[in-house]
Amino acid sequence: MDHSLDPPDIPERITRPDRSPLRAITWQSVIGAALISSLVAGAYPYIVLKLGFGPNASVVSAFLGAMFLNVTAYSTRGQNRFLNNVIQTAGTSAASTAFMCVVAAAFGYLDLNDTVEMHLKIAPWPMFLWLTCSGIIGVVFTVIFRRHILDDPRMVFASGVAAAETIEVLDSHPSEARHKMRALGLTAVASAGVVLLREGLGWLPTLYLAKPYRLGFEWSFLNVGSGLLVGINVGLSMLLGTLVTGYIVGPWVIGSGIGDDIVRGQIAPEYWDRCQALVALVKPAPDQALFISQHCGLMQNMHAQKYFPIVVFWVMWPATALMVTATFTTLFMKWRSIAEIFQDLHIERGFREKDIPLRAVAISAVCLTILLAVIQHAFFQMSYLQTFVAVLASLPLMLIGMRVQGETNIGPVSAMANALQALFAVFWPTHISSNLIAAGIAGNITSQSEGMIQDYRTGRIIGSSPQILTYVQIATVPIGAAAVAIMYPILIEKYGLGGDGLVAPTGLKIANMAVLLSKGIEALPEYALLATIIAGIAGIVVSVIRELSDRAWVGWIPSVTGFGFALILPGELNIPIALGGVAGFVWRRFHRQTYDRYAITVASGMIAGEALLGGLLIPLLAAVGVHIR
Repeated sequence: MDHSLDPPDIPERITRPDRSPLRAITWQSVIGAALISSLVAGAYPYIVLKLGFGPNASVVSAFLGAMFLNVTAYSTRGQNRFLNNVIQTAGTSAASTAFMCVVAAAFGYLDLNDTVEMHLKIAPWPMFLWLTCSGIIGVVFTVIFRRHILDDPRMVFASGVAAAETIEVLDSHPSEARHKMRALGLTAVASAGVVLLREGLGWLPTLYLAKPYRLGFEWSFLNVGSGLLVGINVGLSMLLGTLVTGYIVGPWVIGSGIGDDIVRGQIAPEYWDRCQALVALVKPAPDQALFISQHCGLMQNMHAQKYFPIVVFWVMWPATALMVTATFTTLFMKWRSIAEIFQDLHIERGFREKDIPLRAVAISAVCLTILLAVIQHAFFQMSYLQTFVAVLASLPLMLIGMRVQGETNIGPVSAMANALQALFAVFWPTHISSNLIAAGIAGNITSQSEGMIQDYRTGRIIGSSPQILTYVQIATVPIGAAAVAIMYPILIEKYGLGGDGLVAPTGLKIANMAVLLSKGIEALPEYALLATIIAGIAGIVVSVIRELSDRAWVGWIPSVTGFGFALILPGELNIPIALGGVAGFVWRRFHRQTYDRYAITVASGMIAGEALLGGLLIPLLAAVGVHIR
């Protein structure tokens, strides 16, 4: 295989037996972890409800941790990377749980939907218990497959790499890493400057090739940096997925009339005429805008020629099947290595990396699942069988999510939640509330695993103890759960849900999916089932070829996960990733020495700058009413 297509080689350190993991647990790391995880988790619900996705909490936490330690532990600078890894892990864990405010929004949208009889409002205390328990299950499950995922050379985990580079550079003395610090600082400032011009001043609008299908280029150094880390194969695979959606599938879905059927299927018959009248208004009144957002969303998209959300309702089925079958095939073909993981959760590679024993993992998983079943039965009237099915089904979905995250640096949390919704619809088609709770379980477990595996990646590069990182992850899950339980009702009270308030597109998608699936498989868009079957077979075939063949041309076969996820991800995000992959390929070919020395640092700066300004500072300022424009 042509290894020039691979992402950059990333150095790793295995924890030495004489390096006590307790060196990472000091009063500075404990207080820093509590403060920064609370800050990041507290800001996360507003950002997610407004944008529909969560920014890079790993790099943000690493940067804030470095600033905190430079004040509180300045005398030990140069040895603070282990402390900062604890802080960074805490921030990532809390943010991963806080992301699940999207499920609270899904219940909110369902409560506003007059076409369904089920209405459920989750009070803060049950929300806290539910998210805490399911989040810790995600942590425990991730421990099992840490080695399997991290030992795969295709799993880059760009954010974890960027966090490690940020931690190491900011912890170094200027004389030791002067050039790297300069490169990190300049690229971070440039990335933040692009965000300021794009989001703050509105001077860098997205460049579109096909705007109705969101096929364009967003000025984003974060995505370019991610592409630089994930490599040209994944980058071009995502570009291919974008082109297929924007130029083939999208126009066909809209032109064939399938898009009209999708729109009609999402709107209650009694609202159809009123929706047609309201979406034609140039400036609807606030109450009319609220009605449109609650009942006429896809019709409004069709009227405004914003076709991408409509197309996603069709393409999400084959895209999910492609990713699911490809991942399962890869796992099946590596069954020996997975079996070794269950035999012994310790790794020998010169020195011993200490893990939590398998027996403790198994006992914890069983006890937590039983506790979750009790919580859900008491507060949500969900049967014990439904809870056990949801938890077991979330395990393979978690693996899929981690592999997609590893290759693309984008976590498919909502896609995995939708996949479990589809499974529940087969066995319990009319249980809309159980469908949404199941989506929350899958989403929380997947979100935790994606955040935690990034932390493990950071820890492996730095040389931290994975056991300590696991305990930190568990300890800070409740902080993220508390952020949702406390902040969600406050935000909805202040801004409202839908209309001119917090749109929460991911929550709306999950709610619409539950309503759609309650109508049975016949509610699937035309030809979606056939496309799903074909995509599932393709995922198996391509994965077998990639695993069994060592021919050079195999390196040019598109990444199945990258291609599949790009089908449902806006093209304006995918194209910069592809550009970063191509740039890294060219850089490596023509100046290998500087590439090996600076590629990871430059990519990390690109990710850190946008994550800090666009993902934290600008949204926080907006939350208190300060707008830069």
